Amino acid sequence: MALAQPPIHIGPIQMSFRATADSLDLPPPQMLGVAATNAAGTDTVPFKFAGSALDLPNFLVVSPSSGVTPALLWVGLDRDVVPYLPSQVHAVRLLFAEAGKSCPPCAGVTVTLSLAIRAAPVVTAVLNAATLQPVISPGTVVSILGTNLSTPPITARYDSAGLFPTSLGNSTVTFNGAAAAILYVSTTRIDAVVPYALVGQQTANVVVMHNRFPSPAFSVPVRDTSPGIFTSIGIGSGILNQDGTPNSAENPAPKESVVQIWATGAGVWNQTLQDGSILLSHLFDIRPSGYVFLRPAAPVSLTIGGRPAEIRYAGPAPYEVSGKIQLNTVVPDGIDSGPQPVVLTIGDNDNSQQHVTVAVE
Repeated sequence: MALAQPPIHIGPIQMSFRATADSLDLPPPQMLGVAATNAAGTDTVPFKFAGSALDLPNFLVVSPSSGVTPALLWVGLDRDVVPYLPSQVHAVRLLFAEAGKSCPPCAGVTVTLSLAIRAAPVVTAVLNAATLQPVISPGTVVSILGTNLSTPPITARYDSAGLFPTSLGNSTVTFNGAAAAILYVSTTRIDAVVPYALVGQQTANVVVMHNRFPSPAFSVPVRDTSPGIFTSIGIGSGILNQDGTPNSAENPAPKESVVQIWATGAGVWNQTLQDGSILLSHLFDIRPSGYVFLRPAAPVSLTIGGRPAEIRYAGPAPYEVSGKIQLNTVVPDGIDSGPQPVVLTIGDNDNSQQHVTVAVE
């Protein structure tokens, strides 16, 4: 039995767009004509956009999405979808039906999108995200700088298993072949977490793979620890006073109060953790011998204003990736007021070159 023919007619029945992958610069919309002839011989038929088929996600926008024939519609590229698609040929079939009826029967137009690669990715620097120094360690949050690294900006989210992805924005990052968890991507920067597999290694070859093209390997030195303090709201959390407000010259911390500091580069923990995992508590296990708490494997100490500061907590930052560490420390009494240097030492390394200060009342 022959299928019923739709009263709706589309022209053209094929349409194509060309664009550059990762770009917000998109070609203009194209025009689509909608006509109809019903059983009564009239060409005025109400119609609607009935959806799409073939590739997903749908990278197109149709406007208007309903009307009465004869009519002109516009088909454009979705600016919230296209810049984040992989470089390949994508296809969608747009379907139109008589208003109040479903497909089939329906009319359609096949639309293809060819996304060309701008260029292969190139890494120009791999930096500790807190110190911006080119020395890293296992578990360090790093910023990878370069060109054509990924799509326009995407901030990663951990999944229901508490893990950050190893692929984001059509990009992956490896350190000596080990996949890194990714926190953020853009065309010029990727924030990632150095895999714990680098323990005991002296250098790491960093490779970004984007749209199936690898960057040349970029070598960076590796240490057991590479401590750095996050100094601003953003990738870290800055330094907070005891009341939870940001520390600043206008909002200094009283002596003998507790400040909260977020850092990275602590190296491995005293327990084995999965790369890219978030931590919800410092309690790791309960054993017959007692509680097991998570802490950096290397010793941690801190000075403020040149004096040792009491550390009341040095462990996981709740809901943050395991590459970050939270420190709750007491501002020593007897130091000067004003900006005072903060030096964090973990293992054999410190962040003295970072020149971090905390404002003291």
